[in-house]
Amino acid sequence: MAKALNIQINGRSFAMGTAKVERKKLYGWTELRALTPQGVVCHQAGLDAGGVTIVTKGSTKVGILREDGCWMDKAELTAVHADGTQAQVVASSFDAGINLDQKAPLEQLMDLIVTSAYQLSGDDAALLATAVGQDIYTFPFSYRGGYEVSMAYLLVAHDTPFILVGEQAQFDYISLEEQGVLDDEDDDVLDIDEDELDFGLM
Repeated sequence: MAKALNIQINGRSFAMGTAKVERKKLYGWTELRALTPQGVVCHQAGLDAGGVTIVTKGSTKVGILREDGCWMDKAELTAVHADGTQAQVVASSFDAGINLDQKAPLEQLMDLIVTSAYQLSGDDAALLATAVGQDIYTFPFSYRGGYEVSMAYLLVAHDTPFILVGEQAQFDYISLEEQGVLDDEDDDVLDIDEDELDFGLM
């Protein structure tokens, strides 16, 4: 059983189970298969640089080499920010818990680029949905812990609490370098008598 997510709101704690909402479960999916004349499924493969060894799916792995050519263990690496300062490790939200104390407007949620969605369940799911009501709460979220933290929003739909995880979209303001000027309405206007119009010329 997956670890419960401890959510606190208004002095109460709720232990919630999480189920990832996957697109293919909602809309289905298709896949293209190649079969041999005997009906055996074919799998894609490639050749190494020498053109001799067949490399099948899952046979390769990304690694990092030191200057001396030896493999570097992942534990030896440290994460730093763009300015060179060392990044701090954050705990998983399943270990640290979530405190709902910051509400967010709907417009802010609409600017979220959603990367993951989770449906919350459990014996107290209905009580949590009642406590949240029509409000939207935002908080930092990290599924496994580490250096990456995403923005998350908790909201209720059809009496069921959901968590949407992603990053805020950044919109750059675009404007004209020079302001446009409307032409004077009186320019190039001919003073023609209506009686002089010949509709046969149209």
